[in-house]
Amino acid sequence: MKYFDLHCDTPYRCFEEGLDFSSLQLAVRCGCENFFEEYNQCFAVWIADDTESPFKKYRQTLDSFKKKLGESGSKIKPVFTVEGGAVLEGNSDNLYTLKNDGIRALTLTWNGKNEIASGVGEIGGLTPFGREAVRLMNSLDIFCDLSHLNKESFYGALDVAKHPFASHSCCDDVFGHRRNLDENQLKELISKGGIIGLCLYPQFLGEGEVFENIYRHLFYLLDKGYENHIAIGSDFDGADMDKSLDSAAKIPSLYLFLEQKGINKGIIDKIFYENAKNFFSPV
Repeated sequence: MKYFDLHCDTPYRCFEEGLDFSSLQLAVRCGCENFFEEYNQCFAVWIADDTESPFKKYRQTLDSFKKKLGESGSKIKPVFTVEGGAVLEGNSDNLYTLKNDGIRALTLTWNGKNEIASGVGEIGGLTPFGREAVRLMNSLDIFCDLSHLNKESFYGALDVAKHPFASHSCCDDVFGHRRNLDENQLKELISKGGIIGLCLYPQFLGEGEVFENIYRHLFYLLDKGYENHIAIGSDFDGADMDKSLDSAAKIPSLYLFLEQKGINKGIIDKIFYENAKNFFSPV
């Protein structure tokens, strides 16, 4: 199988914990690519909304991780992103640096508030600076990640964004959680050509067996007719996962489970690879 994952926090763990990319403590690490015909991974540099000197932290984390990734010899195909618009420090010109660094997407907030917008833990919407930043992101083809936003910020950004998506979220109508997207959010996102990366974090999926809960969320999305807009955004190395799915190396077992549940193989291939690949490929 081929795999394209829209979100993991491995760069943060490598930097903060001093781990090499081959460390067995990581959910995404050198060697995981051996379980796939092709493995594309979005590596997010996590910048919390209240990070001190956020741009400096971004620079240190990204540079350190790129070095470790190169030294590992891994054949994983990396896509670099940033989780947290605080990285801009209120200066949209910093987007040019992100572009030059190869950053393909920016998650506008984490759960709090920054100069751009407000996350699910705050009130308020997209700010005037945020609108300016998203428009510049459009011109630079830096994709706009709407995961973590509260509803007001979500719709404000969606109104402006050229390439909107939700890298790691689940469905609120299947399991109610402030980080999940409701029916209208999903409808509006997909009407603009966006995709949703289904998060594998058990607290977003609901109580019970993890594989069954993933199936419930996928069935809901497929029943809505969204088969061309579903992907995987694991949140590996950024959340406490169930032991049955705590490593990228265990993703093939989820693929097999969904086949056994009767989902067409062609549709499963879209979810695990093709939709994400197609979303990023035109740019």
